[in-house]
Amino acid sequence: MKEFALLRQNPDFIYFDSAATCQVPDAVLQAYTAYYQQHHANVHRASHQLGRAATTALEQARTALADFIGANAENVTLQASTTAALNGLAQQLPIDWQAGDEILLSAAEHHANILPWQRLAQLHDLKLRYIPIDRQTGELGAWQHLLNARTRVVSVTAASNVTGAIFDIQPLLQAAREQGAITIVDAAQIAAHSDINIASWHCDALIFSAHKVYGLNGCAVTYLAPQLWSVMAPFQVGGGIVQQVTETTATWIDSIHKFEAGSPNTGAAVAAAAGVNWLQQQQPHARLTQLRALLVQHLHAREWLSVLPSGTAHTPTVAFYSDNFQAYDIAAWLDQHNIAVRAGHHCAQVLLQHWQLPAVVRVSLGAYNTADQINRFIETLDAGWALFGSD
Repeated sequence: MKEFALLRQNPDFIYFDSAATCQVPDAVLQAYTAYYQQHHANVHRASHQLGRAATTALEQARTALADFIGANAENVTLQASTTAALNGLAQQLPIDWQAGDEILLSAAEHHANILPWQRLAQLHDLKLRYIPIDRQTGELGAWQHLLNARTRVVSVTAASNVTGAIFDIQPLLQAAREQGAITIVDAAQIAAHSDINIASWHCDALIFSAHKVYGLNGCAVTYLAPQLWSVMAPFQVGGGIVQQVTETTATWIDSIHKFEAGSPNTGAAVAAAAGVNWLQQQQPHARLTQLRALLVQHLHAREWLSVLPSGTAHTPTVAFYSDNFQAYDIAAWLDQHNIAVRAGHHCAQVLLQHWQLPAVVRVSLGAYNTADQINRFIETLDAGWALFGSD
């Protein structure tokens, strides 16, 4: 916790909500501040030294973020959020939609990867299909019978933001690509916990938000395959993306920058690069795996709690519920004891509807969490059970 100012100032506070957003290490805040103190200007086309320095900072950040996922910088655009990127893709994919065309999602999708496709489906009379998530194992269910000649897009999450299950999506993406579908991966929940190499993912687009990888809000790393972005229109239009504008027409620049109309959030990009650099230096994955196992062991030992299945591979996220208490009451009790968890449907109502659950409690661990914190969390749960639940 020593590298996180908020946690240093509140040593008794336990933050178990990293799947929503990570706390920010000092190194990231320092990089962000240094940019504004030393290099801040508007980027590109500047005729002065400071503008060139800001452009260098932005493009160096882009390169570092591209390296993090094994991509080339010329195929990585920096968007405001994963939600913004998914909406932009849904609106601008170069597809001549026909009524009855299909979009394949999984039942585990965050609303950000459902609602843009719902709107598109309503506009063009398309059909949305959902790959089920196995209620017993938490794994991705059978998809082969759902992928067909009418499937134009496959857009799936790499990991559940509810259970933490990491899904085996590479065979799905490869099969979809082989039949000509555009493949999109929501990597927001996996980027901080598993290595990503674009070359092995068989995807045309992959997105994750930096604030879930120890960066700041305002930057989402968005990989677009060159065969996709080269024929796709910009998500938004405005300054910085044109070769020429006349009174009635415009010609776009021929680079990934055409998806970054207006002034980019260079500070957030610099912070994002600092965040992935910090993560790669710290390598907390093995320790978080051990902490998650300890947490799950404790939860399973309490008969009044039910832990959601999370497959054979998972992020350090765990969800549970109780037939004795509402999820919101459990979260409120923990909050009274200075422990932050999240309760509800977690913007994944389709999954909880399939599993017939109104709400669950989610615990998501980060690099700053410890075994002592998990023990205190369990002690607090037990105290609540002793006070309100036991006979």
